[in-house]
Amino acid sequence: MDLIEELKYYCDINNPVGALMLSGEWGCGKTYLIKNKFIPLVKDTYVFVSVSLFGIDSLDKLRVEVKKKWLEKASELDKLNGTKVSKVADSYKKIFDTIKDILPENWQKKGEVVSSIMDLVNFVPISNRMSEKKVILVFDDLERSNISCTDLLGCINDYCENQSFNTIIVANEEKIKDSSDNELSYREIKEKIVQRVIPFVPDYEEVVSNSIESMSCGIEYKGLLRKNKELLVKILSGDFNDNAIIEQYKAENYKLGGNKKREEYQKEEEKLRNLLAQRPHNIRSFKCAIQDFERVYNKLVKAGIQDSSNWLLSFTCLMMTNKAGLIWEIRRYGNLFRYLDVEKLYPEVFDTNFILNGFSEWIIHGEWNDEVISKEIQLFLKKNKAATPLEILRTHNLPEVNEEVIDEGFKDLLVEVYAGDLSLDEYILFLYNCCYSRMYDFDLPTINWEKVREGIREQIKYLVKSDEKDSHSHRMIGDDSKEHFTEDEWSAYLIIKEFRDNDVWIYEKNQKLYIDLISSDLNVAFRDLSNKRYNAFSIEMESATINAFMNADNMDKNHFSGWFVGIWGQYSNSPEIDGQVTKVSLKKLRDDLNSVMQEYKEKSKNIAAKHTQNFIKKLDDIIKPESEDTPVEQ
Repeated sequence: MDLIEELKYYCDINNPVGALMLSGEWGCGKTYLIKNKFIPLVKDTYVFVSVSLFGIDSLDKLRVEVKKKWLEKASELDKLNGTKVSKVADSYKKIFDTIKDILPENWQKKGEVVSSIMDLVNFVPISNRMSEKKVILVFDDLERSNISCTDLLGCINDYCENQSFNTIIVANEEKIKDSSDNELSYREIKEKIVQRVIPFVPDYEEVVSNSIESMSCGIEYKGLLRKNKELLVKILSGDFNDNAIIEQYKAENYKLGGNKKREEYQKEEEKLRNLLAQRPHNIRSFKCAIQDFERVYNKLVKAGIQDSSNWLLSFTCLMMTNKAGLIWEIRRYGNLFRYLDVEKLYPEVFDTNFILNGFSEWIIHGEWNDEVISKEIQLFLKKNKAATPLEILRTHNLPEVNEEVIDEGFKDLLVEVYAGDLSLDEYILFLYNCCYSRMYDFDLPTINWEKVREGIREQIKYLVKSDEKDSHSHRMIGDDSKEHFTEDEWSAYLIIKEFRDNDVWIYEKNQKLYIDLISSDLNVAFRDLSNKRYNAFSIEMESATINAFMNADNMDKNHFSGWFVGIWGQYSNSPEIDGQVTKVSLKKLRDDLNSVMQEYKEKSKNIAAKHTQNFIKKLDDIIKPESEDTPVEQ
């Protein structure tokens, strides 16, 4: 069907008996066709008065809106022709301008209409002719009006039948709700008022081509879009074999002799059919997807990923599905079921391997976390390089792995798990995979959970001693998922959680930094250690402190005690500091300083002895019972 020819044919009819309806899904391009293709093509023959019904809640406001739009169009023709269209049109224009001029400024900006304006504008009729041209009324967004369908279509019918306006209605029929029981239904009144309904199906290939070519983007990115145009058309058009999808689903899930009844299988099949019927074709959603993906593309290219085609296609599928409100999220299962419906809607095109959690969080919740995304891209690259069964099991979710790989590699994985050779994120993946094994009825070799916990502790010790960082963006298991894990699995996870939640890594790193700096460069130590967080003044820190003080010259000794008190003077008031461990170490430092002071006195190093004595005095003030605590002079 040539839609343009159908629209032209209707507009040529004199005294139409009903309106013409152009019906199609939201965002499929109906309004674009009318405004950007049809109207420009016949603008020399007809005058189009277009009115959006979005939010209009009374027939009076609708009639005023029609007349306002009619007058605006008359004014445009007036300027175009350089002459007045008619005395009536000219007088309308003057009335409207006068009313507009006396309105308060804020009313003008909001375009609010008051009853007095309605009365004045309603005073005179409008004509279905303007400058010898036929006037075509176009009512858009019928389903978004706040007026009942009976009243709204009745009003539109008045323009069409009684005032002889050729009238085009643009709507999504599927979204029009029938009225209450005591009124005519939409279907009943449509038969009396709508002359013909034209189903609108856009030329998806043209839409995709135009969307790509009109984009303002990088040359390389536009090349990627052009390269994948055919598959992007497939996604937007929804050109998939739904019968084959349903048959494949039945073959994979319907089990003879299973626990489910026939009715349950039929219910699942019907649910799938309903989902497939909702596959979106929204052009705006599609444009959003290919526009937003450029940010993802730039991130992938920067990470060294050359061909982003699969990423583009999967991203577009997820964006389209999310915009249509079809993403199924169950918080307690994390991302486990997030993509199931997307896979059903876009088989062969959507691939979960090319959707990072960071990207889906941006699509679904609007949160772009650059650190998380960067880390996930690196993990993706690592997964891609995984070749041996052990490497695959260290990087992949269990549902992604072939059974033979698990059989061959899991025992080797356990060796590394017990030895503490996995990163903390890999340990969490290991726990998830133990959980997945039960969901997928896959028996894993026997696991020694005490050795697993000891392996995690070894990895934590390694992190503390090394210069490696446990990233702020990392895997986690939500508390609401606890029920899906065994007691052993959860106890292993709690070791990691406590380490991260309690900032143990930060404390241990700062303790190591304290010891290193105070032992090597006092000036840097004085400058950099005061603003660090500590959870205790340990025996190791005490040993480094007394050695540093003894090796310092008198200038540094003079500042040493004040700097030290600045860090530890209020330790008893800090909830994150272990007071018992700290007090024991402070007492030892005081005792060691007493011994050092005696040596200085015996060697007649009176200035050094005095500095040491001052330090001891300040330590006495710090160590005194908490009930007597007062700020210590630095």
